[in-house]
Amino acid sequence: MNDLNTERLRIIALNAENLRLLISNQKQLESNLSLNESSTMLNQELKQAMEVRLSKVLMDDKQKYFWHTNWLIVSKDINKIIGGIMIKGPPNNNGEVVIGYYTNAEHQGNGFMTEAVGNFKNWLLTNDDVIYVIAYTEKDNIASHKVLEKNNAELYKETEALFFWRFSLNTP
Repeated sequence: MNDLNTERLRIIALNAENLRLLISNQKQLESNLSLNESSTMLNQELKQAMEVRLSKVLMDDKQKYFWHTNWLIVSKDINKIIGGIMIKGPPNNNGEVVIGYYTNAEHQGNGFMTEAVGNFKNWLLTNDDVIYVIAYTEKDNIASHKVLEKNNAELYKETEALFFWRFSLNTP
């Protein structure tokens, strides 16, 4: 699996070994990937999410792990991890894939996630089996809403707590 690249970012799919290191020994992961050391480590909630990702990566065949893993978002300028993005499994019968993402606090507000999500959804929509890229956000997560709005996501559903957004091939 090749990395994805934007003007300012590298987006790196983590294999099982590297995903395990992200959870348990981020400094070693950064060393293995020749990255500068980040001051931010995963919080407990993200570690639990990564453990779920890891269990799915280990169950899938080696060629398809990218559907389940975390992808590191690395700033090219400082060569540090600034966040992550993930696909929560292969396309369902409706051609939908769900993504989730996070930005480390010290890198928020710089447009990195807008750039990463735009690149990632464009890449996903080149897959013949993907018709929609879905993201859901808590209603009070204004920063995440802005990321999706700037990438022309369609708000198509809501629950008491969440907004559901989607991109399709028709999304500009």
